[in-house]
Amino acid sequence: MAPLVSILIPTFNRSELLKETLESVLNQTYQKWECIIVDDNSTDNTKQEISSFLEKDSRFQYYFGPDHEISGANACRNFAFRKSKGHFIQYLDDDDLLDSIKIEAQVEGLSGATSNTIATSKWDFFNKNPGDIKSQSLFVYQNFDEVEQFIDALAISHAFMPPHAYLIPRNLIHRAGEWNEKLIINQDGEFMCRIFTKIEKVEFNSNAKVYYRTHDGPRTSCMDEILKMKQAQYSWDLIEANFILRFGESTRLVQISRKYLSERLSEKDDFLKIIVFFL
Repeated sequence: MAPLVSILIPTFNRSELLKETLESVLNQTYQKWECIIVDDNSTDNTKQEISSFLEKDSRFQYYFGPDHEISGANACRNFAFRKSKGHFIQYLDDDDLLDSIKIEAQVEGLSGATSNTIATSKWDFFNKNPGDIKSQSLFVYQNFDEVEQFIDALAISHAFMPPHAYLIPRNLIHRAGEWNEKLIINQDGEFMCRIFTKIEKVEFNSNAKVYYRTHDGPRTSCMDEILKMKQAQYSWDLIEANFILRFGESTRLVQISRKYLSERLSEKDDFLKIIVFFL
C-alpha cells in the first residue's frame, strides 16, 4: 500500500505566489497526499484563492492558525504537523515549488530504506519562473551511508538545502522535536540539524527536484540585520550543542557558518561605529 505524504504549507499574504505553489502540489505524479495549509491570519485574498483549490480537490485542507499559538511560520508548521496523518512529511513554503515527480521519486527511493533515512533532491534558485536559472551541481547530490559525511558535504555545498528538498519520515520529527517557534532566523537550519542527529542514512534521487524562490525588494534596516544575525548565532549555538551530543564534535558545517556570521557582524559593527562618529 502506498504511504500517505503530508504536504505542510504555512502562508501569510502571498495569495498570488501561493496559487503557483498549490498548482505544483496538484501536478504531483504521486497521488496519495494530503496538503494542509495554515494561514497566519492573512489580510489579502488568500482565503478566496485557496477556496478554488478546496473545491477542486478534497485532499487540500485549510486552517487559520489558532489564536493561542505564537504567530509565525514555525507555529503554522507545527500546527499543520499536528493535523497531519502522513507517514512522510513534505514541508513547503508558500512561494516555493515542487517538480511534478519530486514526491513520487523520493517515496520510491525510501521504499526499502529504514525509518532512520531521509530523502534529498536537487534544488534550484529562481525569481519568477523555474527556468530562470540553470541547474546546480553540488557535492551533496549523492547518497550517504554515514550522516557525518552528509553534513560535511552540506558544509561545502552552500551550507544549505531548503526544507522542501527533503522528504522526512514522520517518526524522525517526533524524535527530533517540532520547529522552534521563538527563532526568527535560521529556523529551518536549526530544525533540520536536529533531524540530522536522528538519521543514519541519506537517500538522494537525481530525478527529484524543487525550486527555491528568491525575492526582489528592499533590504531590512541595519539594526534589524544585526539583531537577526545575533539570533542566527544563537541558532548555531543550539545546533552545535546537538551535534556535540550526537557526534562528539561541532562539525565543519558549524565552523563555516560561525565564521561567516562573525565576519558579517564585524562588518555591521564597523559600519555603525562610522555612523556614530559622524553624528
